Amino acid sequence: MTSTPIRTVLPLAALTGTSMLAMDLFLPAVPALQASLGIDIERAQASVAVFLGGLAASQLAWGEALNRIGPRRCVLIGITVLVLASVGCALAPGIEWLLLMRLLQGFAAGAATVVAPSVVSTSLSDADAVRGMATIASIEAIVPAAGPVLGTALLAWTDWRGTFWVLAAVSALALPFVVRIAPIELPGLDRTVPARYADILGNRRYLRLALSHALCIGALLSFVASAPQMLARGFGLGPSAFAVLQVFGVGSFMLAASQSGRISQRLGPMRAVRFGAVAHAVLCAALLGAALLQVLSFVGLVVFWCAFCAILAMRGPAAFGLALQLPPSQMGRASALMVLALLLVGAIATQAVAPFIAQPSAVPVALMMLIASAVSLGLLIPPTRATPT
Repeated sequence: MTSTPIRTVLPLAALTGTSMLAMDLFLPAVPALQASLGIDIERAQASVAVFLGGLAASQLAWGEALNRIGPRRCVLIGITVLVLASVGCALAPGIEWLLLMRLLQGFAAGAATVVAPSVVSTSLSDADAVRGMATIASIEAIVPAAGPVLGTALLAWTDWRGTFWVLAAVSALALPFVVRIAPIELPGLDRTVPARYADILGNRRYLRLALSHALCIGALLSFVASAPQMLARGFGLGPSAFAVLQVFGVGSFMLAASQSGRISQRLGPMRAVRFGAVAHAVLCAALLGAALLQVLSFVGLVVFWCAFCAILAMRGPAAFGLALQLPPSQMGRASALMVLALLLVGAIATQAVAPFIAQPSAVPVALMMLIASAVSLGLLIPPTRATPT
């Protein structure tokens, strides 16, 4: 990429990375939060689920706001609220106030998931946009690994409240850089093209691909959100084990992502997505079998997670690209709908598993991942033909 695309992509990557950090920096502190406030596992896990719920609920609002007030104002409002909500979390006197602030955090973080792909797609040439999205995805992939590592390190010298003070500071530092490059209005926006949510949802090809991808990411989110408690209860391991798991998983994702373009070109995007869906279903079935037979070790869990993340790197970009083959005026709302679907699945799956993760077993998480992966595969079995736009 030339210097102009880089100046556009890097601040947007910082925007999405900061928003994701609100989830991953806090995860290692969930058990400490439970002990500090004297609450049960379900309410502790709710601090994760409500963030995902707020992020999901915000998508339609930010998708609508993007065309009405423009990317720059969306970014300004979103990051400002994220800073204020993070301070509110740090000062929370109890779980009720914390859950409210986490909900607000999630809503504010939603601006990034709508603004970043829309600005990249409309501001850059086709070739630079593809490279830009790949760059953002690669930087975003570092956050799930770096966030828990940093969160674990923070717990060595502060409590769970300190993670929110750090998040507030990072968000405030990112704000001026992102606002500077965000355009007042999306370039080339054609308001005459039908772009209602009904128009987008009426595209069967988009709907099938979006739901399949959402279930895949939902399986991933249910694992990530449940892993700290699962490792502590099922394997007797501390927060550092979760950080190790994430480092290996993200490393596998990034290695596979470097080859995903070649794989997609060789197989074709749709075949790459279907092959990945089959592989995910088989892999989750193997995890469930190992958990039921009580032969699953931490090393085995790491191998599973590396394979799952590598397969996601192969199918994910192709699925997202195929689903968003839409007119530019529909991209913001289409992205919002996709993220809404995947976050709703993740939030529901996380809370559905929460009552059972106190058991010393990975069976509940494995079963949830298998169900999501099987349905994701089922959505791709019928032929998916292009729908005129």
